[in-house]
Amino acid sequence: MQKLKQYILNLTLVVGLMCPSTSVFASNFHLILGADYVNSHIKYNKNKNAKQTEKPESNYNGYAPVIGISAYGISLEAFLLNTPTKEKDSIETKIRAYGFDIIGEASLSDNFTVLASLGLAKYEFNTKNKKRTFGAKIDDSNNGPRFGIGLQYYISRNLAIRAMYHYTLLNSGEDDLYDAVSEFTAGLRLYF
Repeated sequence: MQKLKQYILNLTLVVGLMCPSTSVFASNFHLILGADYVNSHIKYNKNKNAKQTEKPESNYNGYAPVIGISAYGISLEAFLLNTPTKEKDSIETKIRAYGFDIIGEASLSDNFTVLASLGLAKYEFNTKNKKRTFGAKIDDSNNGPRFGIGLQYYISRNLAIRAMYHYTLLNSGEDDLYDAVSEFTAGLRLYF
């Protein structure tokens, strides 16, 4: 990670020296590292043709590391979410999600900013029914657009805390069990 950061900084400095008007960009360009606590609520497809009638647990808690870049109040962040396995009525489910968000910031004060995001996410659901022997395991994968809104507080120039609400509309058909994901995230961001 240190080599990547050094490479990006060197590239920015070279461009800044070649084009004096872009040297301002070098001071506004940041590498972002972060981590979020994520509370996910799954919305199930109400269609009777969905893959299974027994619904797994709908609330999941997990952690997501984040990496990104930022310049002039706009950032691009990638995330990876893993949740521990949860059980409800002998149905075990685990979620893995990954994707990216483009986030815009608008200042409310010196330290507070409002965030709005638009991105793409892919959710992988691993479900196992311990009561069944045949058809006991269902792996489902859906992707879709992800929208978000939130607040960020800058503790210092290089450290911020953030809380956001995200909604992902999954591209699911009438036979798919999962319809959408509603999430609350809270975490830290380090700006280098």
